[in-house]
Amino acid sequence: MKSFPTVAKLLAERLEIDVDTIQPDTKLETLGADSLAVIELIFDLEDEFGIKLGDERPTLVVVQDIADIVDGLLANKPQS
Repeated sequence: MKSFPTVAKLLAERLEIDVDTIQPDTKLETLGADSLAVIELIFDLEDEFGIKLGDERPTLVVVQDIADIVDGLLANKPQS
């Protein structure tokens, strides 16, 4: 499952920006996403996908970094 569209949608809602301005290689810093916004986004993604990203906060530079982590967790998630 490719999570980028959902990551972009949630990020746009969180930052109150147009989702069309978000591309996979868009830097989070460019969007104005500070560390608090990223943590809140992670909580949103955990709720949306029923996953747990854990307490480790990986280095996230571009939007695709987040989508890659979510995709990896979804690929390893037991099917219900």
